[in-house]
Amino acid sequence: MKSFLQYVAEDILHKNGTNLSRVTIVFPNKRASLFLNEELARMANRPIWSPTYITISELFREHSDKTVGDQIKLICDLHKIFNVCTGSCETLDRFYGWGQVLLTDFDDIDKNMGDAHQIFTNLKNIHELDDASYLTEEQKELLKKFFGNFSDDIASKLKERFINLWSNFEEIYTRFNECLAQQGLAYEGALYREVVEKTEINFQNDKYIFVGFNMMQIVEQKLCERLQKHGKARFYWDFDDYYMGNQHGIKHEAGTYIRQYLKYFPNELDVTNKQIYANFEQPKNITYLSATTENIQARYISTWLKQNGRIDDGRRTAIVLADENLLPTVIHCLPPELKHVNITTGYPLQHAPIASFVRLLINLHTMGYSANRHSFSKKWRTMLMRHPYMKYIENEKTVFEKVHTDVVSINTWIVDILQEVGHNYTAEGEEDPFVQESIFRMYTLFNRLEALITAGDPEADFNIYNRLINQLISSTSVPFHGEPVIGLQIMGVLETRNLDFDHILILSCNEGNMPKGVNDTSFIPYAIRKAFGLTTIDNKVAIYAYRSEERFSR
Repeated sequence: MKSFLQYVAEDILHKNGTNLSRVTIVFPNKRASLFLNEELARMANRPIWSPTYITISELFREHSDKTVGDQIKLICDLHKIFNVCTGSCETLDRFYGWGQVLLTDFDDIDKNMGDAHQIFTNLKNIHELDDASYLTEEQKELLKKFFGNFSDDIASKLKERFINLWSNFEEIYTRFNECLAQQGLAYEGALYREVVEKTEINFQNDKYIFVGFNMMQIVEQKLCERLQKHGKARFYWDFDDYYMGNQHGIKHEAGTYIRQYLKYFPNELDVTNKQIYANFEQPKNITYLSATTENIQARYISTWLKQNGRIDDGRRTAIVLADENLLPTVIHCLPPELKHVNITTGYPLQHAPIASFVRLLINLHTMGYSANRHSFSKKWRTMLMRHPYMKYIENEKTVFEKVHTDVVSINTWIVDILQEVGHNYTAEGEEDPFVQESIFRMYTLFNRLEALITAGDPEADFNIYNRLINQLISSTSVPFHGEPVIGLQIMGVLETRNLDFDHILILSCNEGNMPKGVNDTSFIPYAIRKAFGLTTIDNKVAIYAYRSEERFSR
């Protein structure tokens, strides 16, 4: 059975020939580009001019003179502006978590071309809606329903606090964007919006081919429309008739967005071709296995890979982790016969051994130091000495010879230690990619934080610094990069987009993982999101439904 990308490659060559030097192929993420490039080279059977492969994010960024700021920098700036606008004195560590939420809300407003003034209008008096001429009747009813949910008794204080906070959001949004613009920075949504609002965009290539998209934000749709008006846009959609309602009249939520887009962005492939779009009708061999623990199911990997030629089939075999925390266990359960493995899923940094090492280093100078005795306590010295990463410190005494009494000093000290650990780990011939990536990720995090501290962005004492570090580590994942066209593929659900396999083993396929629990945390209530066309939990459910159905269509 041919994969979706094989059909795409075949059609691209048929319509464009082998000189693709003026063609840009746009993917939702980078992973599929190497697979498509290999198919193009194989089918052409002769040298070709390869196209340019980029993600949708890269397409926007190459048409802006601004840079997307990293999240630490963005939240540090947002924290300062929040305190100025609200008159509060919230510390950075307390603000960081809901600063992420507020940043996500701003990002969503811009990616859906929302009017921040209308969305954040001060609604202290619900009767103001009667004169809100900019609102449709449906929007008014949705907003009235939301504010009607606040009763006049027990929730009155909550309503008052929420409205007071809400009344500052427009100023925060405006001043935050102005602050970033002065530095040549933007968050992703603001950059996207700036690009599509330009009167002129210089699209240099002749064709821009969009492959395997599902939900598109409004800014992405606007960009596609502009390319389409220039006659430069082409689209390849990956779906199955089963959830599109084309065969049995069942309009599953998984097909919600593609059904809409096909009306405006026609499919380059023949939508009536059942070999491409009716794969749910094809017979499949599906086996359900139960396991009492997560680790026991991982142990089954070796047995599964040795059956039915799965190891020999290389990249046609995939292990999909519905729970990505299982990654280290999966790696240790791979059989020795397996020569090539490609890992593209992320792993939470807080679960890596380097995280416990860093926490011990910080605790040594906070809880482990006695100002009266001018020394480190035996308990914390012993705990640190027992950590396996201490063997990569050439002179262990240097760790305890000086106490660091300020945030700048301790952060620089940790950066130096992480650099030494990473260097000596490699020098000793150690080759565990997970350890290497996690050490490098932690070093990158502290190195970036050092640059911000030096610039005076996060103003923090030891306690705030310690809590902030925990926030940063808990929200960071260890990325893996490799050569996707070789060997067994190990990935999360999101990385499977556009890819098809002959053998798939899905681990942790339990309630809450498949489908994944949807996070709907936001300062903007559901009713207001719905009224102004922002992303809601309904959108997120439809997106995940599509990704889940896509895995079983071929």
